[in-house]
Amino acid sequence: MIKLDQQTMKGHVTNFRVLKEPAFWETAWLQARDASLFRTNKSLEEKVNSWNRRARSFKENTAGEKGRKRVENVLQWLDSQGVILDSVKVLDIGAGPGTFALAFAERAEEVVAVEPAEAMVSFLQEKIARQECRNIRVVAKTWEELDPNKEKWEDRFDLVFASMSPGINNWETLEKALCCANKYCYISSFAGKRKNDVLEELWPELFDEKMPPWPGDIIYLFNLLYAKGLELSFRVWEEKWSDNITSEAAITNMLETISMYGRDPLELEDKIKVFVGQRSQNGTFRQETVTRLGQILVKI
Repeated sequence: MIKLDQQTMKGHVTNFRVLKEPAFWETAWLQARDASLFRTNKSLEEKVNSWNRRARSFKENTAGEKGRKRVENVLQWLDSQGVILDSVKVLDIGAGPGTFALAFAERAEEVVAVEPAEAMVSFLQEKIARQECRNIRVVAKTWEELDPNKEKWEDRFDLVFASMSPGINNWETLEKALCCANKYCYISSFAGKRKNDVLEELWPELFDEKMPPWPGDIIYLFNLLYAKGLELSFRVWEEKWSDNITSEAAITNMLETISMYGRDPLELEDKIKVFVGQRSQNGTFRQETVTRLGQILVKI
């Protein structure tokens, strides 16, 4: 049994009090982003353009078996938490190509899908037209620039849903999401692990540095909401998958990814082509990804 002297005990008590302060977690969240892959400041326009470049590969990934399983996983968890989706109003923040928005539309009365990237919106609207969904409305703006008061969204939605949304990036954007919900607010993000074997090998070759940590760890959101005194349900799980794609697709994906991290991909294209060529076999490129995901359900 470890014995602590009085001075050490006082230090632990002081530190514990600090951890219970919302301001501590707000600051920790911002500092983590500054030390992460997103440390390069980009304008909202640059961020949106980055997602436009990634839209096609993102749509293909979410439309596959992995994407379908994730949707089922999330919907089953919401159901286990007592969230009733029949005839409700849903706000989907960062809807992308509509993976969740379309699933909600099968049961909800109304779905408002916020998505600023034009290419993502185009894919979503194609699906809406093809499936003849009349209860989805697309708002092509960033979450940062929307004003819930002007939109008359305050307390309007039974479920506010933000799955891996880059629009939820500080307390201000999180608070806006909460104020739009009258029953539930769902937020998900990465949870301590996002490992891609290819990217971790490539990054030091390109930038002569160890790959920085991923910025979107859900620990900051969870502890901030906890410190704010909100009622929460929390869950963490791990996903693993392998991709076998063409060398051309691998090069395109890497250029898109490097761009998302705020680096100029054009200066690196030749190095990436050499890297992919060395790792490809008969024109096929393989990569493995392990990621840990977390989700929070706030009960309003």
